[in-house]
Amino acid sequence: MTTTGRNWAALSLTALLLVAAAWAQGPVADLPLTTVDAKSGEVSFGDLAADALCNVGSAPIALIPAVSFKDGTINAGPFDRAGLAALLQQPDEPWAVSSLTGRQLRAALERSVSRAPLPNGGFLQVSGLRVNYDPAGTRDLRIKSILVNGAPLSETANYEVAMPMSLAKGGAGYFQIFDASAIVRQGNTPVADAIFVYAKARGHVNYTGQGRITASQ
Repeated sequence: MTTTGRNWAALSLTALLLVAAAWAQGPVADLPLTTVDAKSGEVSFGDLAADALCNVGSAPIALIPAVSFKDGTINAGPFDRAGLAALLQQPDEPWAVSSLTGRQLRAALERSVSRAPLPNGGFLQVSGLRVNYDPAGTRDLRIKSILVNGAPLSETANYEVAMPMSLAKGGAGYFQIFDASAIVRQGNTPVADAIFVYAKARGHVNYTGQGRITASQ
């Protein structure tokens, strides 16, 4: 092998080692990821977690109740599974995908914002949705608009929705709207692993916790 060839091989090996080292270090948060105020509004870690459940469940929508989180923040920079798991009440909880009608989805979102602006353990972090509501509106009539991946919600359509198993079984009070009978598939992957693998595959995650759930009069 020529000197040039040896140098190129060494450089290539160095590059591969650097990539491997970066992968081993885990994902990087470009902005802080927080669960603080998850009981009253959209938060950045809630957005990440919900996106991860959509990904692992191959579902267009995800819901995660605030009761699933512990208050805390991952600072900007690299983070590991342990730091992520520390923000979850049950990091080893499995996930499920339920089939809900648009009517059920609207009812769930109404329940989510029913106590706003007061804290509510049933407040839902979402993915695949854009929800606007009036916090001063009449109870059960607060939702002003719901977009599902950019299209208006159809109350007669069926939607696959990923969520933690406890919620799929009707936890956090949602048993009044849906229960385990709506589950169409489930996985054994812990929620913490689903989030971490999703973040690691992206390399860098950047969430502001704004825009999915908005309040206006």
